[in-house]
Amino acid sequence: MSLYTSASGREVNHLSYSAISDYDFCPELFRLSRIEGYVDKEKRAAFSFGNCVEAAIQFYHDNGLKAGEGIDEFKRLWLKWKDIPLVYSDQEGSWFDLLNMGASLLRLYEVRLPDLPIKNPKFQLNYKKPLWPGTELADLEFTSFIDILSTLEDGGRIIVDVKTAKSPLPDIPGILALDPQLKDYAWATGIKEVAFLWLVKGRPSFKHGDTISLLEDAGNFKAGQELVVAKFTSPKDAVVVSEGVKTSPAVPWLLLAGTTEVVRKMDEELDKISGKGSKERTEALYAEYAADGRLASVSQDGVSKTRLQFVTAKIPDKDIPEAGQNIGHKMLQIKSSVENNFFPKTGGLRYPNTKCPSCRMRGLCLGRRDLVDLLLVKIGPKVQDDDWLKELESEVE
Repeated sequence: MSLYTSASGREVNHLSYSAISDYDFCPELFRLSRIEGYVDKEKRAAFSFGNCVEAAIQFYHDNGLKAGEGIDEFKRLWLKWKDIPLVYSDQEGSWFDLLNMGASLLRLYEVRLPDLPIKNPKFQLNYKKPLWPGTELADLEFTSFIDILSTLEDGGRIIVDVKTAKSPLPDIPGILALDPQLKDYAWATGIKEVAFLWLVKGRPSFKHGDTISLLEDAGNFKAGQELVVAKFTSPKDAVVVSEGVKTSPAVPWLLLAGTTEVVRKMDEELDKISGKGSKERTEALYAEYAADGRLASVSQDGVSKTRLQFVTAKIPDKDIPEAGQNIGHKMLQIKSSVENNFFPKTGGLRYPNTKCPSCRMRGLCLGRRDLVDLLLVKIGPKVQDDDWLKELESEVE
């Protein structure tokens, strides 16, 4: 039994997390994309960038964890997209900006890997699980693509989902156990230990208080550690006038950085400095903190605004069957929609439901041929559905 016939002409008997997300967003979006085959005309850089980063991580492991191999592989893969039109967000900037971000992320992964629970990893595993085995609906399955399956020290296993993202995960202990995708994967695989390898993009624009990642050792701090910017000197600020000649420092700019606690304490002391000679006392305080190792000087090549978070959780026993029941419920809803050709539009304009103004299908819903031609293309029978699905599940924006 199939669930629906895809735009490529294939009988589809499975659902994925991204397909369910599409249906939850709007059943009409599900129909237009999954069944009719309308997809974005413009390709966002985030898709391709995320795939290149994931592939480079796998290459790094498959080729003996040699220093720099992952970085070189990322650059090789990303070079293929240099002259291809992609849509870049303001944070991503350009192809060149993402080249630097990707290299920084792979460097961070190298230095952080010894402390991560990624041992003997297996990559890109596809798990399929039937919803109603032994019944007339036995052919209907949930499919999941596992980025990394790793072995834990106690012999257990952990699912690691790799995401490239524009912002860090919330710092709330245990919150990861509420992620619906990870709960679905735990149900599909029977593995309760889950994690996000969360790779945060960031362009090199610095100001006081920014969180940064060290790419190399600096003072008392080790590569891979996250610090906070206490002060930075740009070329403009660092110009020195000597005998009427302006000269710049050898280093384009320099950061002074330390832990959150140290920078906060220093800021409190800086707030007390005022009056005549305040500039000199301020500089003396910075020098004092740097001299005793509470702050470290970091050059341009040794720091990045990208971040690597590795957050783990254990899905509670009671939540795993609930995830399966929810998948089954959505499967029956979609099956009913297909059988009855009923895919209601559940969009919206007003907060907190503001789906329609940015939905890529809005031209079809409005009957606007100009928007359809601007935003969409219709895929044909040569498209491989599973490849498209795998790409859809690799991005977080």
